[in-house]
Amino acid sequence: MTSPYPIMTSPFEVVGFKEMNKKQAQQCFEWFVSEIPSRLEILKNAIEESGVQKIEQFDMTPQSLTPLWNWLKVRINTIPYSPDEKKELQDGLPPWIAEDIRDWKLDISTMALAVDVSIYFAQVFITKYPLLKWDFLKKPKSHVYFNQPIVAGFKNGPLHSPTIVTNLCTSYVDRKSEKTLLSVFEFWEKFI
Repeated sequence: MTSPYPIMTSPFEVVGFKEMNKKQAQQCFEWFVSEIPSRLEILKNAIEESGVQKIEQFDMTPQSLTPLWNWLKVRINTIPYSPDEKKELQDGLPPWIAEDIRDWKLDISTMALAVDVSIYFAQVFITKYPLLKWDFLKKPKSHVYFNQPIVAGFKNGPLHSPTIVTNLCTSYVDRKSEKTLLSVFEFWEKFI
C-alpha cells in the first residue's frame, strides 16, 4: 500500500536499530538529522496545501502545538490487522493481555504524518531549550530505543518523540485520553 504523504525512508531500514554497530548507528543518526529540515518542509507544505490552518501559526513555539494537533487528529486513519498480524502480536502473551490487543493499527499515511509531527514536536523543545539536543541512545543495549534518534537532556531520560506522537494518535482513536501535543509538551517540560 502506498501513502499519499511522502514517507521518510532510511538507508538503514533493512538493519534493525539493535543490530547496528556503532558506526552504522552514527551514520543513521547523521542521516536522520540531515533530513529534519526537509521533513519539516514537507509537513509545512502538507499543512499549507490542506488550507485548514494558517501556516504562520507553525512558528516552533509551544502554542503552535495546538493547531498542529488539531490538524493532525482529523487525519488519523486506521486499518484492521490481518488475522496473521494479530496472531503474531498475541503469540506468547498471557490470555488476559492478548485479548486487549486492538483489532486495528494506524495506517501508513498516519504513521508518516506522526513521524514528521514528532520531529516538529521535538524541535519545539530544542528551540525553546537550547540545552536539549538530538542524539541517539548509545546504551544500554537492552533499552527499547537503543541506537534510535532521541532528544537528550531530560532529567527523567530521553524523549523518543515518535512514540509520544503515535501513542497520542492511538489514544485519540481509542478515545481514552484528552491529551494534546501541548499537554504532553507541558508534562515533559517538568523534566528539563
